[in-house]
Amino acid sequence: MKGLKAIIKLRGTYIGIMAAIMFQLIFFSVWLTAYKGVQDRTENLSIGIINEDQSMGMDIADKFEQDLPFQVRKYMSFEKASDEMNERKIDMIIHIPSEFSSSLQAGKRPSIYYWINQANATSTKTMMEQTANQVNNELNTNIFVHQKNAGTAMFEQKLKQLPLEQTITDEIEKAVGSVIGSIHPEPVEGIVKQTNAVHDFSANLVPLMVIISSFAGAMVMVMQIHEAAETIRSNYSKWSLFFARQLVNVVVAFLLPFLTIGLMKLFDVASQEPLMMVYLFQGVMFLAFLMFAQVFVFLFGNYGMVFNILALSLQLVTSGVLVSRDLLSNSYHALAPFLPATYGADGYYSIVFGGNSAMLMGNIGYLLLIAGFTFILGMGAVALRRNHHVSKTAKVNTLLEN
Repeated sequence: MKGLKAIIKLRGTYIGIMAAIMFQLIFFSVWLTAYKGVQDRTENLSIGIINEDQSMGMDIADKFEQDLPFQVRKYMSFEKASDEMNERKIDMIIHIPSEFSSSLQAGKRPSIYYWINQANATSTKTMMEQTANQVNNELNTNIFVHQKNAGTAMFEQKLKQLPLEQTITDEIEKAVGSVIGSIHPEPVEGIVKQTNAVHDFSANLVPLMVIISSFAGAMVMVMQIHEAAETIRSNYSKWSLFFARQLVNVVVAFLLPFLTIGLMKLFDVASQEPLMMVYLFQGVMFLAFLMFAQVFVFLFGNYGMVFNILALSLQLVTSGVLVSRDLLSNSYHALAPFLPATYGADGYYSIVFGGNSAMLMGNIGYLLLIAGFTFILGMGAVALRRNHHVSKTAKVNTLLEN
């Protein structure tokens, strides 16, 4: 009982209990509000259409534009559409080839191609695959019914024009029915092609896993270093401790990528970017996480953990690794550019799946901008704090006076 009484008297006990409560409150509040109504915002997703067939393809493309519950963009070239899909501006490309109508008229089975970018949120990839299958099924149903009705009407018209006996007419109608019955029920072949594909399913989890482990690690590291610094703050100036902590942050940030790369190699996670680029990106991302997390600790001390729990939840929601940012409500979508995990997730999609290497450099730039801005905020928070450092001379004088 004495131990219990001693523990109850410690402030850290209540901070730990509060952390457990706040994790539940924050995650429930953020996740359930962020993902509410996701199905109602599918119109924010984008599909590109390339129509190279100037006959029937025009009608099909127009029908897609009218019926699909997404933003539809038309492109003149596959290269342009592919570049924008690699930049994650569109989520799927529907390609109608130039020989589509001629193949259909010749009795052949033409193809329509559905290109889906795998360097994207899992929910978006699944939605695009379902859309491709649904679109192709509806297209096949419409074309099949049209071919059947057109064939029947043509033969009936010609039969009426010919002076044939009823028995011969009946035989011809049976033959025509047999021919029409042989029409392929799926006259159009839908071919789904995956761009930036990785065959191992576990690779889909890498962006999410890295974001969680990196920010949670940064959050705990910042808190522990803060606790350690508090125990010696009377012996050193606040600026001495501040810059010492920043040096530790930089050293750890650029040592950690060796572990990250080693673990990716150990678990056979292939990288589509050079190892030096992966090293640089992971180092900058972790540094941005550290600078971001420490601001709340400088401002609120141990209670800054609550804000970091909130920041963790918000970043998991808005990073786009689980659900596309385009499906989030306007407030969460607007918040995403200000959080480092947004650029961390984008960068790891490029690293693991490939696509656009220039985007990776852009993500590094944004992460450095966030790291620099939060570093300045941290300096401002320290500047407002009272200096607890007491010099040795002052200590001696105090002792002599006593």
